[in-house]
Amino acid sequence: MISNRQILMQIEKQLQEAKTASGEQSIRESLAAIKALCDVALTVPQTESPTVLQTPSVKAATLTVPSAPLKEDDANGESLFDF
Repeated sequence: MISNRQILMQIEKQLQEAKTASGEQSIRESLAAIKALCDVALTVPQTESPTVLQTPSVKAATLTVPSAPLKEDDANGESLFDF
């Protein structure tokens, strides 16, 4: 997760680039980057400490598989598709 401190450091970097830029286009690019960073900081929910979600452990049920195929009177064979 991106912390507010990291976003602020990037905003400061872009601000310095805007201050030292020689052309109008470079200044606008830096300002657009600052705007995007501000949008990220305001839309992403920030937490002070990252929380770890713990999922409850689920024990798998023991499945019993019959060792011999079932024999039915009206079946034609051992295949699943034999009717």
